[in-house]
Amino acid sequence: MKKILIVLLLCFNVFAVEKPHDLLKSISKDAINIGTGKKNDVYVFVDPMCKYSKRFIKKISENKMLQMLNSYHVFLYRLPKYESDRLIQYIYQSADKKKTLLDVMVRSKKINLDGFKATSKEYEITKRITKVAKKLKIKKRPYMISFQKDSGYCRVSEGIVECMEELDF
Repeated sequence: MKKILIVLLLCFNVFAVEKPHDLLKSISKDAINIGTGKKNDVYVFVDPMCKYSKRFIKKISENKMLQMLNSYHVFLYRLPKYESDRLIQYIYQSADKKKTLLDVMVRSKKINLDGFKATSKEYEITKRITKVAKKLKIKKRPYMISFQKDSGYCRVSEGIVECMEELDF
């Protein structure tokens, strides 16, 4: 009986795969939210120095209809070609993260980071986001994963992510 129990536990651990929706929910407290729409939850990974990320954030921040349809959960995740770590930490450390994000990415406000020191809280936030992004194999920015409300299925902007929670047995 003990052998069967051990085998079952091992099988459970082998097949226990973290689902994208669960991974994203684990960092949802770190999201900068734009919009309150009820149709889709869109999780977006952006680099504040990336011109394509800036275009995307500008589009969703200025389009009220998109915000009424969708809830955007924005995560700051560094592209290797940019040295945006300190800027990301600055945004996460600000009192109004959304305003600071929009100042930097939409209004092109220049931020003087001389003398800026991030706290351990911002390091932990970026570490959590990086861990999830690596598990999801995110390479490009902006990277989007869109879940229709009350559904386990998703659409992604790049690559393949298994979002078939409803079919899991």
